[in-house]
Amino acid sequence: MVASLVNVIGFTTGAILYAMLLWMVVRSKPTDQRWFASSSDRLSLLTGVLGLFWNIGAFSAYGLPTLGLVEPSPLLMSFAFSALGFLPAVVVHSVLRSRGKLDRTLDRGILYFAYALSFSSSVLHVDAALRWRLPFSQSAFLILMAGFAAVMIALLADTRKTPGSSRALWVVALAVFAVSALHLSKHTGTDPWWLELLGHHASLPLALAFLHQDYRFALADIFLKRALALIVLVCLVFGTYALGVAPIFSTWTIQGGADEQMILMLLAMWVATALVYPWIRSMTAWFVDNVVLQRPDYDMLLAQAGQAMARQDTAESILEDLKGLIGPALCARSVQWRAENCQNPRLIQNIVATTARSATVVIPTVEMPQYIVSITELEGGRRLLSDDIAAIEKLAHLVARRIDAIRTAEERFERDIRERAMSQLASEAELRALRAQLHPHFLFNALTTIGYLIQAAPDKALSTLMRLSGLLRSVLRSSPEFSTLGEELTIIAAYLDIESARFEDRLSVTIDVSEDLRRLRIPTLILQPLVENAIKHGISESRAGGEVRISADLIGSETQTPSLRVVVRDTGAGGSGPQFASGRSRGVGLNNVEKRLNCYEKDQAHMRISSQPGIGTQIELVLPVRTIEEPVRA
Repeated sequence: MVASLVNVIGFTTGAILYAMLLWMVVRSKPTDQRWFASSSDRLSLLTGVLGLFWNIGAFSAYGLPTLGLVEPSPLLMSFAFSALGFLPAVVVHSVLRSRGKLDRTLDRGILYFAYALSFSSSVLHVDAALRWRLPFSQSAFLILMAGFAAVMIALLADTRKTPGSSRALWVVALAVFAVSALHLSKHTGTDPWWLELLGHHASLPLALAFLHQDYRFALADIFLKRALALIVLVCLVFGTYALGVAPIFSTWTIQGGADEQMILMLLAMWVATALVYPWIRSMTAWFVDNVVLQRPDYDMLLAQAGQAMARQDTAESILEDLKGLIGPALCARSVQWRAENCQNPRLIQNIVATTARSATVVIPTVEMPQYIVSITELEGGRRLLSDDIAAIEKLAHLVARRIDAIRTAEERFERDIRERAMSQLASEAELRALRAQLHPHFLFNALTTIGYLIQAAPDKALSTLMRLSGLLRSVLRSSPEFSTLGEELTIIAAYLDIESARFEDRLSVTIDVSEDLRRLRIPTLILQPLVENAIKHGISESRAGGEVRISADLIGSETQTPSLRVVVRDTGAGGSGPQFASGRSRGVGLNNVEKRLNCYEKDQAHMRISSQPGIGTQIELVLPVRTIEEPVRA
């Protein structure tokens, strides 16, 4: 009875495993490839077909009679044994093909010999079925065992010291063991259960080896989790019955029986089994995912993704980081992305769309273009489980929020640049208007001086006019917005020379500026209106005249950037606060200078005025220090 149960369970399990292998081979074929154009695909397909045929045929011979059904014909059984006999030849072919083309004489010799062994054993099996009505031939088993032992020795010598040789030899060894163990059993169904297991089900490790090598995720997700859960459940039930329930039943039976109590206890066990099975299945799933498959910790993956993407400032670099994270986590050979104005409602709604060996992920950014990430060629027969899909969706939302943040920052930056450019254009237009306002004002005052000299000192008029001509040429030419302090002082000195001809001894001029400071850059014609204001409203209003003094120095602490301070002081008439306010409301010069400072330097430059009646006026300009080469912020 136990041997029959072993056969039923073993052949059923073998049929499931080889059917899974066959299904995974068919499922993993790329859609753009011709039907199994690859030799390795054809060999894997043939392995699945042969193993499935053997287990179905053997189940019909050793499992159906146990269930009370009719045994199959010996010819059908001979075909089943022949299918199992071809398994090691196909495996040897796969190993040799994996090393490259079969262009070596030794490789071809081993392959031809392996297929000759399998073919010979098949002929013997069929002959035994036709001639003697026997399902198999013992001679065929001996030929397979001895022949493939020689093949193993030849492969060991041929493949030693080559990459992956040990792994390949183990697979061949399992295939050889599957057929070599056949001669141990009498194949009558009367052997002990362990002998039936060894003789009829030695091909199970080969199926597990193929699935684990090429489709380990499919093996674990589809088969291993369920198998382990059932094994744990069976062990728990049998253990509970043997250690707890059976002794109680024995005691009750000795004491005179308690049928109702036994039935209630059995019902309680059934209910407990139903309640505990979901917990067992979840625990086995956790064990397979974290211990056997070592699936990634998605919480840690999301944290790493957040840290990596925070360091990036472009959508392209973020998506490249996403490729580097998703590929290893999902065992994907290819992860690609593209920009697209996504109009597919299914993709937009689901974010993650999965197929047999691929997934398409939409990065749900607020604005177009959105990005499509294609994950293809999942290795190991991997399927995307609910945890995988949930993690991918979280990653997609994380990437989308980061890209949206970068786009928002870029839009704000571009808007600031546009606003700054418009402000700069407006400031330049205002500066041009202010400079145009200075030119006629300066020319009017200069001509007034010449007119006075013609009347008061005709002899000086001509030389003063020539000096004025050179001065106006310097002032009225198309000059840049900025010049050096030295160039400005040259123009001011020429202007003061003209005014000295008019005021004679009433005007004294002092310019105290070092050569180092003369190289610093200041706005063009920013000092001339101050000097002109000192002459017009200070010296000319005082009968005794006075002195105009121009000085410059650097101010600021050691820890701060120094500023240039230029002081224009006169010892003329001076004035009170209300007088200055009234004069500025009607005048041009000081208001012009103040507006230009605001346009050029904003909060970094300012002008201070102090004046006292009968003592004089002092105007102080503070400007940021800039050399000739240094740019100016608008």
